[in-house]
Amino acid sequence: IWRFCWDIIQERSGGSDKCPACDEFLASAIDVYQYLQQELMAADQIGHLEDVFSKDLWPIVRSAHGDFEPLRKQFGRENCKIKWVSTEAFIFTLQQPGPREGQPKKLEDSADCFVVAGARLFSVMSLSFAPEERYSIDDLIFESAFDEKDGVVQWRIIDISGPQAPSE
Repeated sequence: IWRFCWDIIQERSGGSDKCPACDEFLASAIDVYQYLQQELMAADQIGHLEDVFSKDLWPIVRSAHGDFEPLRKQFGRENCKIKWVSTEAFIFTLQQPGPREGQPKKLEDSADCFVVAGARLFSVMSLSFAPEERYSIDDLIFESAFDEKDGVVQWRIIDISGPQAPSE
């Protein structure tokens, strides 16, 4: 049903020139997710990621990066690599372009119209220093300003949840 809804929203929003196709969005969500996970785990600095996150979420992401510092010190950042076995993404939330309902406009935002889409990611991975496979379910919710002329302007992450281990 989500793909059907996505197609309708894409068509009503001006087609593929203004709104990405569902598969394109999901493939990009996987790329972003894997890159961000690796950067949080191994990078010494993550300032280059600030524009990817909402201003509200950025301090939390910085803090999560700091939580991995003991691992970087213990194993060396070159050994803090994630080995991805598989990652699958699915749409789990979608809001057609429109105003933020029930939310005050944030100072960082100048747009009046936004689109929101969320990807639920199911992953199997291992770590260089801990080779047993790990399973996780994570959610990334993206938001972009949307205008009639250009469509989606730039996705940014406004919410993250997870990791959640599947119940056995």
